[in-house]
Amino acid sequence: MYDKSKILFATVGTGKTDAPNEEYKRLLRKAIGETNAENVCLFPSKRSLATANEIKAEYDNDGKRIVSIEYMGETGMEFNADKCYEFFENVFQKYFSKGFEPENFVIDFTHGTKAMSAALYAIGMRYRVSDFHYIVRNNNDKGEIVDGETVRIYDASYARELAVLDQCKLLFKTWQFEAVETLLNAEKPSKKLKTVFERVKMLARFYSAWDRMDYAAAVKEFPMFDLSGFEKFIPSDDVKNWLDRLARPVAETGDSDVPLTKTQMSDNAEKLGDLLVDLYANTLRRIETGLLEDGGIRIYRIAEMLGQACLFRKGYVSDQMPANDENVKFFARNNGISTKKCGDLFLFGREKVAEFLLTRATAEGDAEHNIAKFLVEKNEDIRGLRNTSVLIHGFSAKAKSSDEMRTLLNCLLGLVRLLIGSDKTIAKLHTAMFMNNFKDNA
Repeated sequence: MYDKSKILFATVGTGKTDAPNEEYKRLLRKAIGETNAENVCLFPSKRSLATANEIKAEYDNDGKRIVSIEYMGETGMEFNADKCYEFFENVFQKYFSKGFEPENFVIDFTHGTKAMSAALYAIGMRYRVSDFHYIVRNNNDKGEIVDGETVRIYDASYARELAVLDQCKLLFKTWQFEAVETLLNAEKPSKKLKTVFERVKMLARFYSAWDRMDYAAAVKEFPMFDLSGFEKFIPSDDVKNWLDRLARPVAETGDSDVPLTKTQMSDNAEKLGDLLVDLYANTLRRIETGLLEDGGIRIYRIAEMLGQACLFRKGYVSDQMPANDENVKFFARNNGISTKKCGDLFLFGREKVAEFLLTRATAEGDAEHNIAKFLVEKNEDIRGLRNTSVLIHGFSAKAKSSDEMRTLLNCLLGLVRLLIGSDKTIAKLHTAMFMNNFKDNA
């Protein structure tokens, strides 16, 4: 019973000059007869068109198979692999439009020129065709040719899986880690590459966790293996140490009004320095992939976190500003801020944090004056990126261009340098940008 869903593609040549044409046609019939495909598409060149027409006529009279011809009309095309590839691509697209899928294709690359066979095999690999046929002469134990031929069937799984792994590398370079796992889950790897597939998925899960800033999950998923071909994507020990630091919790007040200790606030300020640098690298990836609204939200958070870090260094917490502190009380009274609970604590939002810091830095001649000054002066731009973004309260995109986003982001990085020191920032960036540098990997 012939399978209507299957189609055999076969190149057609002229046979050897010292062999009768009938012998060649016998081999072509064997190629067709060894499949159960009801549909057959022959690819003759100008020189082999007559042979293809004869074969088609035989099967037209038989009435059991549907044989069609896709004619390479340009003289000499059969010797140009690139032109053959382009020709086959157009034919494949025609059959895709008819509802055929790559899994319906059977490719016989026995006949025709070497350029034709190479191009047909290559395009079959591109579309991940599983069924390849090639006719070989039978040999005896001495390697001597004996009568008869055998149609060898190849699934090309190893070559196809290597091509899939190459696609994974491209996805790593563009930080599409979820897509890596999706792609590999759609494959059924051979035993030869099963371990490689599993390790690439583990590597993708690790970077996906880091990229979404789930540092605890990233530490848990950290790859402790080698992976041939993916060496440039294996994280260093510095990355492991970096993520260990990022995964440590920052002390938060939560619903409790128990104040943080000076030690906790000092530790928080240091941890926020790490978070700010990692968030910078994360934001830069969003901008470079065109996710500008996502980048804008992150820029807002960097600005907010800068203010919080500066507050920690001064011994304050934004949602636990003590009403018995003269500086806090004076600022709250002048800005119409009322206490949030029991009359002894104030809550300062991002804008008020920046204004309070500027007031204190100006009065004290503080080195953080430039940070506070920038946050106040750029308040409208930063607020607009978030609050009126389509992702928060607005109804349209607010990020104007990637260049403007980079400029604002790099200004904020300059403030991070002021906060934690230039040398420390450079050292932290070297590790935080590990993933960003994938795009430059060969």
